[in-house]
Amino acid sequence: MPYLIEILLFFLPFALFYLWRRFNPAIEAADPRLLPLAILGLALTLAGAAWFGLSGQHDRSAVYVPAELEPDGTVRPGYWQDRR
Repeated sequence: MPYLIEILLFFLPFALFYLWRRFNPAIEAADPRLLPLAILGLALTLAGAAWFGLSGQHDRSAVYVPAELEPDGTVRPGYWQDRR
């Protein structure tokens, strides 16, 4: 059941956009000059994600230990630990 809700939430913006375009046909589409900018933005996003993923400073066999709240209320930051 949770998957059905996730799928519906995924398709909701597309359905709303379709309804908006269906009931507002007089409104023109976006300027065609924006398409290359959108493609460039997508390419930069993917390149940044690849760079971030490949530039990690940790060993590939390391395990990430998430941040924890100490008993005195301070937060111990997360860190990478070698597998044992």
